[in-house]
Amino acid sequence: MKRGGGVRRKYHLYELFSLAACCLCFFGCGLETIYALDEPMLLHSSTYSTVQFEEKYFEFETNEVKNSDPLINPPPFKFLGTDVYYKIYNRHESITSVTSALSSANNSTDPSSAAKLLTETYKYKQLGTSAGARTPLIQYEPPPSYPWPPYYNGHGRCVYIRLSSYQNDDYTAKFINNYTGDNSVTPTAVPRREGNRYSFDFGRDGDNDKASKTLFSTDTDYNYSSSGFSSGYDNTYFVDMYAVSVGRDENYTEHCSKVLHLGTVAINASSKDN
Repeated sequence: MKRGGGVRRKYHLYELFSLAACCLCFFGCGLETIYALDEPMLLHSSTYSTVQFEEKYFEFETNEVKNSDPLINPPPFKFLGTDVYYKIYNRHESITSVTSALSSANNSTDPSSAAKLLTETYKYKQLGTSAGARTPLIQYEPPPSYPWPPYYNGHGRCVYIRLSSYQNDDYTAKFINNYTGDNSVTPTAVPRREGNRYSFDFGRDGDNDKASKTLFSTDTDYNYSSSGFSSGYDNTYFVDMYAVSVGRDENYTEHCSKVLHLGTVAINASSKDN
């Protein structure tokens, strides 16, 4: 009896030791912290078929208050801000499969999977500005004190983007951070393609605008199709846009929210007003 009891006690000790080791391994090794970043919120979208020049713009709201909340994303995690990505196409039909794939990726258990697909697989590029490179484009700023200014509504800041100019000053190409609903104000900057040098006029101003550049099939921000322009859209390019919230952990690993599809705008390179 004594011999059997001794063996049993040794066996129980072995079980307890193994269980403790497993717990240490489970709780202390290899577990990845998942941070909760919410995507921006869409306020106005443009589609490729939009013909009214007044409607050819994008407007969204950042999600800064929630994403910077230390109870949701505790330090040393840092919310960096909101970035905007684009890709140029000569056929709007080419965008359909991309939109579908990114929508599916937004439902992945990995919150950053859609952003990775956007940038690594489909090679969307960060939107530049005439003011130079900013990464991310809309950098995080602590919320203003209450009562809030007109551009702030408790969630974040409103952002307005128009890629090319139409007729008068109210509808010129502009990027407005802290947008209050008045598109006649002096812009924060003018949108530029990757590298911050060229505009989205695609050569329609010719030699009168050094920032205007004709597209080439080898441009890294251009998805060229040898099938040519879409039917009914001669010499028209389609700029597809997304916005995403961005943060960084203590290891300088970047984390992203789901991607927000801002929409697609058609730009006719043959005409200055379209």
